[in-house]
Amino acid sequence: MNLIPWRRKREQYSEEWSPLTALARLRRDMDALFERLFGESTGSLFAAPALMPRTDLAESENEVTVTMDLPGVDPDNIEIDISRDLLTVRARKHRENEEKRGTYHYVERASGEFQRCVQLPSTVDPDRASASYRAGVLTITIPKHAHVQPKKITVKSG
Repeated sequence: MNLIPWRRKREQYSEEWSPLTALARLRRDMDALFERLFGESTGSLFAAPALMPRTDLAESENEVTVTMDLPGVDPDNIEIDISRDLLTVRARKHRENEEKRGTYHYVERASGEFQRCVQLPSTVDPDRASASYRAGVLTITIPKHAHVQPKKITVKSG
């Protein structure tokens, strides 16, 4: 008599079951789910959806830099707003893929809009912010107020 039924099943299927195959099957199923939800392949469960850009936020003593990957987005379709300590980036993306196979013509169009908000430190000066777009990467630089930058104090002995 087996008191733990899952062990019996596990032993029975031990030749084909392994944690790696189960994890690979789960990843494949989740990728298929994301593809159905977003209407296009994201490449992997761990990749960002097509219209949600990967974002980096860096802070130095003098400024805050926000970098977003926006490949295929026309710079004219990017809108940036800073309200107090909230940065909002909106953009529209339109992509067209064309593929010819056999005797028919296949065209796929993907378009959409996104909005990404980033919380900024309250020490930034939005009036002096600047943005640049190069090779599909948006870089927003926001200087800090001069009066709130850290001041180094030297310690004297004696």
